[in-house]
Amino acid sequence: MGGVGETAPVSTTILHQAALAVCFLCLWITIARTTQNSHLPPVQIFWRTILTILAALVLVVLILHIPGLFIESQTPAAPIVHVKSALLSTILAGLGFILVQRFGQLVRFRRTRRSERNWFLMMLFVSLTFVTWAPLHHDDLESSPLVLTLAGFAVLAAIGSVVFIFLNTIRLAWILRLPVKQKMGTLGLGVVVICLTSATLLLLVPPFTFGPITEQSYPIYFLDFFSRPLTLVTVLFITFGFVYALTSVLSMIFHLPTIGDYQRSVDEMAAMQALTVLVREMADPEKLYHWVVSTPVDSGRGKAAWLTIRELESGSLKPQIVAAHNIEASLADDVCDVDAIHGEAARTRTLVSIQNTSSDRRIQNGKTSGIMSLLAIPLTTRTEVLGTLFVSRDVAHAFENEDIESIGVFASQATLVLENARLLEAQFERERLASELAIAHDVQRRLLPQTMPRFSTMSLAASSTAAQEVGGDYYDLLELGDGKLAFIIADVSGKGTSAAFYMAEMQGIFQAVAQIAPDPHDFLRHVNKALGRSLEKNVFVTAIYGVLDCNSGAISIARAGHPPAAFVDVTGRTMLLRSGGLGIGLDRSELFAQTLEVKQHVFNPGDLIALYTDGVTESRNPEGEEFGYDRLLQSIQSARYERAQGVHDAVLQTVDQFLGAEKKYLDDLTLLIIKWHGPEPATHDAEDDPLL
Repeated sequence: MGGVGETAPVSTTILHQAALAVCFLCLWITIARTTQNSHLPPVQIFWRTILTILAALVLVVLILHIPGLFIESQTPAAPIVHVKSALLSTILAGLGFILVQRFGQLVRFRRTRRSERNWFLMMLFVSLTFVTWAPLHHDDLESSPLVLTLAGFAVLAAIGSVVFIFLNTIRLAWILRLPVKQKMGTLGLGVVVICLTSATLLLLVPPFTFGPITEQSYPIYFLDFFSRPLTLVTVLFITFGFVYALTSVLSMIFHLPTIGDYQRSVDEMAAMQALTVLVREMADPEKLYHWVVSTPVDSGRGKAAWLTIRELESGSLKPQIVAAHNIEASLADDVCDVDAIHGEAARTRTLVSIQNTSSDRRIQNGKTSGIMSLLAIPLTTRTEVLGTLFVSRDVAHAFENEDIESIGVFASQATLVLENARLLEAQFERERLASELAIAHDVQRRLLPQTMPRFSTMSLAASSTAAQEVGGDYYDLLELGDGKLAFIIADVSGKGTSAAFYMAEMQGIFQAVAQIAPDPHDFLRHVNKALGRSLEKNVFVTAIYGVLDCNSGAISIARAGHPPAAFVDVTGRTMLLRSGGLGIGLDRSELFAQTLEVKQHVFNPGDLIALYTDGVTESRNPEGEEFGYDRLLQSIQSARYERAQGVHDAVLQTVDQFLGAEKKYLDDLTLLIIKWHGPEPATHDAEDDPLL
């Protein structure tokens, strides 16, 4: 041991120091693991440091009061001296370790490659000081050139330790970002730390100040007796704590005059930048994505950033990198398992923090690519996750709590901007669709008759109302010559734009086929053949087509799967004209023509016929009850003395009253009324009516 009594062999000294090195290395690792995961604010670090130093000093004083002094002439040393030496060495060395670990968190705040290198070199030179000093003994300093050389290396290692202790104590980046209240509190606590660390050092300095003393109770004698290399390391570490506290206090004092102005300027710049970008780039997705990824890097919070979005329109479930800054998107996708990290962030709706990518399987070759620390922040709304913002740095454990909070706030702003941009885009899309549907509605309206033919022998009235902007109902009338009038009403299955397309096609077919094949049977057969080729398998068309002789009142009518026409004579007798026939498009063979049945009838004055689509009879009131055929016939019967327009209005008024105040049509609604007035009154014999 350190120069007490007879000199021990060099080999024994080396083995003794090696054993101590292993034991105190375990103590170092234990303290490091306890402190490295606790990212405390500076106020908490200084406060806990004060409590630690006070506890250590109290223990030192108590141990020193244990009977049994260290006497240089005493050989061998008393057992109590060994016990006190071990206890004091453990307490003071542990104090030095804690000071380094605690203040090391501040030194490595917003760490860079240079700061990491300086920290590593400081720890390296301190370790070399211990290793090179271990074989040395006071009595052997002049025994051989080898020992003198080793002593020279020990001195150089101690000098290197002092140099890098100084370089690390000027790492004070955390002070600049510290709020005013915390800065003032830390300043006061720092003064207390300076006083306590200086008092601790004074316990170790007197032996080097007052010369040789035969009896001593100073801790340095016990530490030196226990292990001189460990004593040097302890002194260096406590000195580091003292100097770092001193430079921190001085730096905070120098920053006091500019605290308010600096904080205000930072806040104003950030607010103006955010506001400017929000206003200028909201409507352009590419520029917006670039702004989202560039701002964390430009503000110094990250080295690189990229944004992933799961675009369902592309047909791929894997999130796509839509923008990247300071890194190639392909490189980020290769190095980082974007799908897994994006999925975790979206699933948990919380930040994913990877402070050391080398220990995470989702990152490959992070050191080579410069991705050593990674944050993944989901951009979440109330209902969904819009995307994930990735921010990386090229140093492990580089993100402090302040960085995480700032990036989180920025991510919230980015979410708001993205959501607003998406809502704005959706609004533009809705307006575009509404405009296109309005045009389609106008075009479809023009396909229907704009005016009704005028005849002295009869009156006509018709209307069509789509449940949506466009519909699949169709009616039309066409004068064929020789006083004959062709009429049709049709309903395409379904609603909306696809039904409207087939309705338009039906209009063209009617105008062409009715002139060359006016007979109801021939007409519907040709229509089924022409339209059946373009109809999809799950689409069909129902129709009623007929030809009326405007001079004699003779009518021929056929039904292709359509709701039956309603007939009411002048006496009020009502009936539904049911005849056979399949819907157009349901069968492409001769079965369609074979099932068609043509009805013929001669109108008497006052007779009328109503053609309609199922939107009339299947209308439902708020209670879910259908309008039905009975109400339809009753409404026609009640208005049978009116002209066609009066009957038409009476039916629609009855339907509207049935639907209630909301008057919501669930299906397209079309109604065509034909009322025969005749050249002169005539009697109507029910027994001669072929429709009965």
